[in-house]
Amino acid sequence: MSSLISSVRPAIRGAGFGLIVATALMLPPRAMVGAVVAQTLSDVSIADMAETLLPSVVNISISQEGDADAGDRPVPKVPEGQPFEEFFEDFFDGEDGLGNRPVSSLGSGFIIDPSGIIVTNNHVIENADTISVTLASGETLDATLLGIDDKTDLAVLKVEPETPLPAVKFGDSRNVRIGEWVVAIGNPFGLGGSVTLGIVSARGRELDGPYDNFIQTDAAINKGNSGGPLFNMDGAVIGINTAILSPSGGSIGIGFAVPSELAENIVDQIVEFGRTRRGWIGVRVLEVSDDLAASLGADDPSGVAVGSIIEGGPSDGGPLEEGDIILSFDGHEIDSPRDLPRFVAEGRIGEPADVEIVRDGERMTVQVTPQLLEDPELAASEPAMGDEALPDGGAADPPGLPVTLYGLTLGDLDDNGRALYQIDGDVEGVLITGVEPESAGADEGLEPGMVIVEVEQNAVSTPQEVRSRIVKLISEGRRSVSLMVAAPDGALSIVSLVLE
Repeated sequence: MSSLISSVRPAIRGAGFGLIVATALMLPPRAMVGAVVAQTLSDVSIADMAETLLPSVVNISISQEGDADAGDRPVPKVPEGQPFEEFFEDFFDGEDGLGNRPVSSLGSGFIIDPSGIIVTNNHVIENADTISVTLASGETLDATLLGIDDKTDLAVLKVEPETPLPAVKFGDSRNVRIGEWVVAIGNPFGLGGSVTLGIVSARGRELDGPYDNFIQTDAAINKGNSGGPLFNMDGAVIGINTAILSPSGGSIGIGFAVPSELAENIVDQIVEFGRTRRGWIGVRVLEVSDDLAASLGADDPSGVAVGSIIEGGPSDGGPLEEGDIILSFDGHEIDSPRDLPRFVAEGRIGEPADVEIVRDGERMTVQVTPQLLEDPELAASEPAMGDEALPDGGAADPPGLPVTLYGLTLGDLDDNGRALYQIDGDVEGVLITGVEPESAGADEGLEPGMVIVEVEQNAVSTPQEVRSRIVKLISEGRRSVSLMVAAPDGALSIVSLVLE
């Protein structure tokens, strides 16, 4: 995850206000708006719901014992003159002013089993020597770390209560609709038991992780809410609050939650095995452009194309072949190269899965059996992109995952891309594989087959490098970025991409 993604992580910056004005112009009369809202919430009392759910949400703190340089650790601060300033100074600095309480992180979590199993974010408990969980009753218990998954920023803890704890259940985030009401409960700025109400403002958001599929919400989420639950109106957990978009680190109404459809399976695996068990099918895939679809005999650019088969991988020897276009995996439609890794990783290891493909213009279904990816460090790219298997059991550097931003879809400049767009062998950088009409990239004349060589005079070699550099510039207040771009024949040009 990017360092700009807050704890939730310090904040990603950037937001506009044009949408507020545009939406306001479209609102129905005031009386009608009130009627719609009243009708939507008429069958549920937020107060009753909060009273039921609050006992299942916990506060989490960590400490790093025996640290001789405790004073060098970052200590939460409140700006001068703001509410709670004195409280925070007393709590974190102590009487000697040296920060003698070794608390270095405050976050949230929620109980999923009465025996004391708790879910939170990995970044909340990362590098902890001890972990403490404070229940809604005020009782504090020592927690044991059962396992983590840093690719999705999840962690599972275990406490030993004297009596069963109130637990909540995961809901099905696949049924969540944009505009649906949701409730977030957590520990913002150490103020435990805070409840906020909002709606699902978007789905399928991607930040930096290989399996990102975040739910976006405008329910207020701040630092300390990390790891807390996002509930639907049935009181089921449909997300784990993880990150915020903010120029200041405080809520501006854009928060992100790991969806339960992804989290529940990972949590179950951590509880059972102590780690995640992801599958892979050993193929590298490409986004399907109109030209590529036509060359492979497809009528439209749906799905992803198999660029290569990994030697020794699950698909070595069939049934997938180079040039196949994968339309769906185990019933899940594939819209982009990012979809396949997630669906394969969530699938059943060792069990055949139906894969719908187009081969030489003919639609057919084959069965592929995912195998366990033994090295968890390869989990960022193993299912779809596949890592080059080496004789010694290691792996080559994994290829970068495709990235979409400002209307541009970016991919690795590999042999397939060079051949498809006839790119000169001397050109190095990041391949543009798609450009949305009327986007910022299209406005600058960028086209598929062009290569981004530099971002603000810094050479780039992966899609993630391009995104991270642009996100950093946004965080610094930049509204445009200079790109050096190479045409397939190697001719260089400079364009200024407007960041709006």
